[in-house]
Amino acid sequence: MAAADVDASRTRLKAAQAAHDAAQAALVSARGALLPADRTEKGSVMVRSPVKGSVLSIPQQSESVVAAGTPLVQIGDPSHIEVVAEFLSQDAVRMRPGQRADIENWGGAPLPATVDRIEPVAHLKVSALGVEEQRTNVILQFNDPQAGQRFGHEFRVDARVSVEDAPDAVRVPLGALFRDGDGWATFKVVDGRAVRTTVSTGIASDSFRVVRAGLAAGDRVILFPDPAIADGVRVTPREPH
Repeated sequence: MAAADVDASRTRLKAAQAAHDAAQAALVSARGALLPADRTEKGSVMVRSPVKGSVLSIPQQSESVVAAGTPLVQIGDPSHIEVVAEFLSQDAVRMRPGQRADIENWGGAPLPATVDRIEPVAHLKVSALGVEEQRTNVILQFNDPQAGQRFGHEFRVDARVSVEDAPDAVRVPLGALFRDGDGWATFKVVDGRAVRTTVSTGIASDSFRVVRAGLAAGDRVILFPDPAIADGVRVTPREPH
């Protein structure tokens, strides 16, 4: 027999063996497809959880065939609840692990918490007003672990983080301040007259701003001054009703 014929015969043999192996694999796959999803040849399939915990939810409760990687159950530890709060990225950059926080609007009095970590990635979210915002998840831990056991997975709460404290500070209502160049000013009432006063300010809340210089504790200021108010104008205080 010629050498070329021998090589051709060996090539056909290898091709036939490969086709045989492929057919065997297809047969095994077909037999597996005929087998019920919750059964094997030895009985039920034992699916073990990678962690200890309680079943929080079952994504699909009806019996069906599931693909590899499909979530079967959601498992968590109800005794360890943490809060995942979304903050604007420009606010999150001022936060650090260990800062004081409060959990509010959960159905009771505010609960003390601590910033555990700030995720290093932000995500785009559209606000209720249709504004695109970059938000970052901030993870908070309850100071009292027992307090966290009042909550469950995906409960709604509000979180407030203290990024700066100013104890015993002099503060002024935001409505009493107006722009003075690059700074702030207010009208202070002195001997029945309005005195335009430049102030040095610090941190602010939703209603007040800290005054570092320009005002002293107990000074009276004009709230929401109208254009008729000027330096030296006589004013009469109006007591609240």
